[in-house]
Amino acid sequence: MKYSIVALALLFLPAAALAAALSGFVRDQASGESLPFVNVYLKGENRGTTSNESGYYALAKLPAGSHTLVASLVGYRSFEKQFQVGDEDQVVNINLQEESIQLETTTVEAKREEVESFDISPGLTTLQIKELKTAPAAIEADPIRTIQTLPGVSALSDFSVGLYVRGGTPDQNLVLLDGTDVYNASHLFGLFSTFPADAAKSTELLRGGYPAKYGDRLSAVLNVITDEGNKEEFEAQGGLSLLSSRLTLQGPAGKGSWLLSGRRTHLDPVIGLAKEALDAKKFAYNFYDLQGKTHQVFSHADQLTLAGYTGQDALEYRFDEFDIDLEWGNRTISSKWTHVFGSGLFGNFLFTGSRFKAATHFSSEDVEILESNRLTDLSLKGDLNYFPASDHAVEAGFLLKHLSLEYNFGEADQNWITVDTEGYHHAFYAQDHWTLTPRLTLQPGLRFSYATNGKYSGVAPRLALRYQLGVDTYLKSAAGRYHQYLFRLAREFQGISLLSNIWTMADSTAEPSEALHYIVGAETRWLGLDVDAEGYFKDYTGLYELNYDNQTSTKMADVLRRGDGRAYGFDLLLKRREGKHTGWLSFSTGLSERTIKGLNLDAQGREQPYKSKFDRRFSMDLIHSWRFRKKWTLNTALAYASGQPYTQVLGRGELVMPWSQRFEVQNKGELNGVRLPSYQRLDMGVERQFNFRSWDMKFFFQVVNLTNRKNIFNYFWSEGKPEERKPAKRREIPMLPLLPSLGIDFNF
Repeated sequence: MKYSIVALALLFLPAAALAAALSGFVRDQASGESLPFVNVYLKGENRGTTSNESGYYALAKLPAGSHTLVASLVGYRSFEKQFQVGDEDQVVNINLQEESIQLETTTVEAKREEVESFDISPGLTTLQIKELKTAPAAIEADPIRTIQTLPGVSALSDFSVGLYVRGGTPDQNLVLLDGTDVYNASHLFGLFSTFPADAAKSTELLRGGYPAKYGDRLSAVLNVITDEGNKEEFEAQGGLSLLSSRLTLQGPAGKGSWLLSGRRTHLDPVIGLAKEALDAKKFAYNFYDLQGKTHQVFSHADQLTLAGYTGQDALEYRFDEFDIDLEWGNRTISSKWTHVFGSGLFGNFLFTGSRFKAATHFSSEDVEILESNRLTDLSLKGDLNYFPASDHAVEAGFLLKHLSLEYNFGEADQNWITVDTEGYHHAFYAQDHWTLTPRLTLQPGLRFSYATNGKYSGVAPRLALRYQLGVDTYLKSAAGRYHQYLFRLAREFQGISLLSNIWTMADSTAEPSEALHYIVGAETRWLGLDVDAEGYFKDYTGLYELNYDNQTSTKMADVLRRGDGRAYGFDLLLKRREGKHTGWLSFSTGLSERTIKGLNLDAQGREQPYKSKFDRRFSMDLIHSWRFRKKWTLNTALAYASGQPYTQVLGRGELVMPWSQRFEVQNKGELNGVRLPSYQRLDMGVERQFNFRSWDMKFFFQVVNLTNRKNIFNYFWSEGKPEERKPAKRREIPMLPLLPSLGIDFNF
């Protein structure tokens, strides 16, 4: 009865009774953690799937007889089990045993079936925790910093962990933390993101063409899944370095597990360097992250997860002329119920809450300015996985979201601008993973969305396909339409993005943005390397820029400049997963440009296309980990990128009116018409592992920007003295200098 009801609700799903099926959960043998994105298949039968985010898999309508079940995941021993199939469904839970993929004296190549993949999504890269911790990083391993080394992904500077993916801006990325939307995924200086690697299980990045399951963003999806907690024994891990301290505790509780992870900075060395460079009387900064989670397994059919996160940044500037105090942070909470309705039907249902809040206090002599921005998101989500046949795996779900925004700007006793708005956003989707032939797999999908602010609706069809050309060679492509109803207005001064960016929503005066994605590519294995090559094209409509000529109105149509854009390029990723030498090499080349009303006008007053500030014509990243001794590892990260565009100031002066009033005058060149020097950076780190009877320790020493390359963040003009005929001078704003760090990590 329950299958018929679900099938009727989803309309197109087959209602026929299921034949014999195999299903279960994939878990880590040592900790009991569920393992997502594991390849599970029948050996030699070209029939398989991947476990979902909860570690659940299902193989439907298996023919009677003997079969060999295989499960494989990087960093774990391959699982094999022979079993007999009759006319009844079977539950087979898989426990994978962890093993090192780096060996001291030999290199072991994985067998073909151990690297077989059944995921169809182009532009998809999944990094497990081992890979996240391989790349050397300033201070500590960081998921977003590692993702910035992938093809098609770029960072604006050393001071930002915002992801610019294939011509998109950071607010055009859907960032999920265990299914909860996160609206600010970075801390100051770009050395840390809000996702400590100790608590992360895996990180999934979809760089475009993503399926109907995801929506509400134009560019990419970053899906971070954190640990559930060790269900077998108490475990503690953490680290201490010159600039930060962190600690993660986990263990069994009730019928499941618990986890608590915290992090706190002590950035005195970096702050001291910055204070001297800024000539400040006081420059103080700190942040903290705190994350908690409990996962309870009541039975094979029912599981419950409760999770929460809070983080806060605080920054103080004290100069002779003015003082600035900034505070901003995220808070999230979620509750997820997982239910197995039967071997062929699995469901996840979530209630999530997310809040981003920022406050700025600026004072100078008799002027005191206050600004605050708060975004609150309450969502109810549901996802169903239905396995009607061996060649179909259907997903369907819904999203009910309530958004509220508050923005205030003015003096201490009077607000100049007050915005207080709220709205609802709903979405429904359905998609099918359809194995049309043994070589051809399709993934058609459809997403429908509706926003009450402005009463906008959107129909977004999606289609992806993959064709097996050879034993390890696949052709792939995807196309889709995407809508976005919520966006962030980035404010700049002389090309420098200010911290107090403003989140806002489309309304009756400002339509939402839209994008079309087209992707083609191929993947194969060559000389022991995973090779992934893709070309892409994105067509944007309804893009936005802040209108600096009108910032007093509360109508979005007046505050924004609108226009269109496009982005296209080519990405190449070479990746080695096994042996003493592991890592990846990524290449990207592309173009990102916009045409915005009122910007970059020609002599006739017509808008001309201009390069986005995050346009990178070429970039390359090399991530290499070499285990040169049994317990010694050398990690290297080498980055090169062509210079990003900026608007050149050709001249600057003062215009003195007859009544003695003075106006500053700037003569600027073409908008983003010239480029900064190329970006080059070499980071290296060495680590030594110590193993004791009941605990392990790792000592590491890292150097960021080993060559002390002076990468330019931007230029600005110093104050001149026209009365003394001393012109202003162009000065450089450098990025990170040579920055050493050392510390220890421990686990027991």
